[in-house]
Amino acid sequence: MKKNYNKTVIFNPQKMLLSDKSAFSVKEAYKTLRTNVMFSLPGKESKCIGVVSPDRGDGKSSVAINLAISFSQINKKVIIVDCDLRLPTIASKLQIEPKPGLSNFLSGNQESEQPLIRRSSEYGIDIMAAGDIPPDPTALLGSKQMDAFIELLKKYYDYIILDFPPATIVSDAASMSRIVDGYLIVIRHNESEFSKINETLRQMQFADAKILGFVYNGKEENKKYYRKGKYSKYYYNYYYYKKGE
Repeated sequence: MKKNYNKTVIFNPQKMLLSDKSAFSVKEAYKTLRTNVMFSLPGKESKCIGVVSPDRGDGKSSVAINLAISFSQINKKVIIVDCDLRLPTIASKLQIEPKPGLSNFLSGNQESEQPLIRRSSEYGIDIMAAGDIPPDPTALLGSKQMDAFIELLKKYYDYIILDFPPATIVSDAASMSRIVDGYLIVIRHNESEFSKINETLRQMQFADAKILGFVYNGKEENKKYYRKGKYSKYYYNYYYYKKGE
């Protein structure tokens, strides 16, 4: 049975976070990604989006952050939560204190007086870091406390972006399909292995997770498509087929 999904192509990813200084192609790609997510999850209620990848190094955390920033640019209330409780990167990328964070909140172990949720006025988003590395991350993410926490966030935010660990390493992302409205799968050009992509899809489908689409990361920009800083031609593929086709 053939399965196909949305595909968003992002060219020339920048090490810096999405801003006015980002390349035109990058800004346009995230606008396209944002639009696809909005159309894939219609309605006015809060949306919880999971970002996952087959393996480490695919760029999922940067995509998650930049998607959050992109939503903030259209005045949406957004929070990004680092759900990679093994090797978190959100705090370092956004240059905030890594703890306390999600693990401390879920376990009730918060010794620091620092706020659990931090505000980035520069990017217009709220951030919850991973916190201390717990002995059993899967149990924390699968707890009733996590479910209640997401429901609480939905009262205050338009979009909740969850950055998960790679799907072929641990099953944390798929195990949270009960509370995630849809997933984006980030794959990297010339690096993501087909077998690992297939395994990621298998896990998601087994958990009956809704896959919003793929973000194709790491493809170099084709300079001939851009002249004098203007948008001459933008390479973009969009695929959607209903289940069962």
